[in-house]
Amino acid sequence: MVSISEAARPRRQVLTAVVTGGLAAGVFDFCVACAESGLPPLTIGKAVARGWFGKAAMHGGTDVALIGIVSHFTIMLAFAAAFVLVSLRAPILRRLFFVTGPLYGAAIFFFMRYVVMPLSAAGFSMPKPPVLYYEFAGHLFLVGLVIAAAARWSLGRD
Repeated sequence: MVSISEAARPRRQVLTAVVTGGLAAGVFDFCVACAESGLPPLTIGKAVARGWFGKAAMHGGTDVALIGIVSHFTIMLAFAAAFVLVSLRAPILRRLFFVTGPLYGAAIFFFMRYVVMPLSAAGFSMPKPPVLYYEFAGHLFLVGLVIAAAARWSLGRD
């Protein structure tokens, strides 16, 4: 069996943390969107694609839905990469993942709602309660906490 060199091992651990955290958070967030809306995955994909194509995305086909789904997972991987890379410099983020994860999830929620969406073709929107509460809780525990836990699991406490 070939052993991984000491130089390559950390890169592999970082990549594992990013991919595991980003994909898991993406799946959980996508499932919450489907469950709370009652809509099928392709319709949720079109809703995400509204960021690129505006309201016309909802009349698009499978290709538009897939663009939305790929965009969603790309965004989640970027958020995971950001947390993992910062946690390499500040290991306390991994040590206290059960606190920093939900805080990161809250930051992601507000960043998406108040920065990304207003700049996109979809425009600003804020769901009404109780959907607002489900989305916010989902970002705390199924996005932020999952990303932080994946970083802790892959990279350890320090």
